[in-house]
Amino acid sequence: MEKSHQEARRKRVRRLKRMIITGILLAIAVPTAACIVLSLRVHRLEQKLQTLSVSYEELLSSAVDSQKTITITEIPAEQVAQDTADAQQETIPSDIQRKVYLTFDDGPSANTEKILEILDEYDVKATFFVTGEEAKSHPERYREIIERGHTLGMHSYSHKYGEIYASEENFVLDLKTLRDFLYDTTGVMPQYYRFPGGSSNTVSKIEMEDLCRYLDEEGIVYFDWNISSQDAGGAVLAQDIVANCTDGLEKYENAVILLHDSVKKDSTVEALPDIIKTIQAMEHTAILPITEDTVVVHHKNSK
Repeated sequence: MEKSHQEARRKRVRRLKRMIITGILLAIAVPTAACIVLSLRVHRLEQKLQTLSVSYEELLSSAVDSQKTITITEIPAEQVAQDTADAQQETIPSDIQRKVYLTFDDGPSANTEKILEILDEYDVKATFFVTGEEAKSHPERYREIIERGHTLGMHSYSHKYGEIYASEENFVLDLKTLRDFLYDTTGVMPQYYRFPGGSSNTVSKIEMEDLCRYLDEEGIVYFDWNISSQDAGGAVLAQDIVANCTDGLEKYENAVILLHDSVKKDSTVEALPDIIKTIQAMEHTAILPITEDTVVVHHKNSK
């Protein structure tokens, strides 16, 4: 009887131990699982937020780069970097009456190499207004633009409108960050700038005239555009991009065409050969990179 009683007691003790251990494991496992689930949800939310942020910037770009009132200021740009100036000297035939400048915003990107290959194929030099998006992951893309003889311009480091245009101090810091990075990476001190959204954007909380004045004091020339490919927003057919870039081109003696270089702009890459061929087929027309001799195109500020 005593032995049976002891055996029963041991069984109860073992059950109690199992219950305690199970309780401890559950106390650890449940919060851990909850943390994992929350972490996954936070990660997904961060990805969605990043996607929404990019989409927001694209919508802003799309909204502000169309239907501008344009004025062309007959002031030559100055202070182009000497080590790229020689490579960009163009022998322009005397009968050239129209100069066309292909400009690419937002790069470099995974599409930059494709764009460079197309430009090489048609023996065309262009201008790239770059951001700091690829600063850490692909610095070689900035060097490639320079090494192939194109003009390197600035388009802000972050391309985040809300931050860049929150104050003049923010704008200056963003500009200096990009300019220093480009100089350290390529050995070229860029002298050309394109405002995100253009100089007539209505997003900025500060007067654009103040920022234009600051650039002038720093010896930096800013360029807007007078022809837009309309490729900044969502999906646009390549044939429409070609038409947007070339229809009405005859109106301009100095045409600055706005295009975009980003991973989502496959249609722009697809359209580029036809854009170039159409322009090259025009009489008395040359495609050139922006240099110190380029006529500056500025928007009329609507603010």
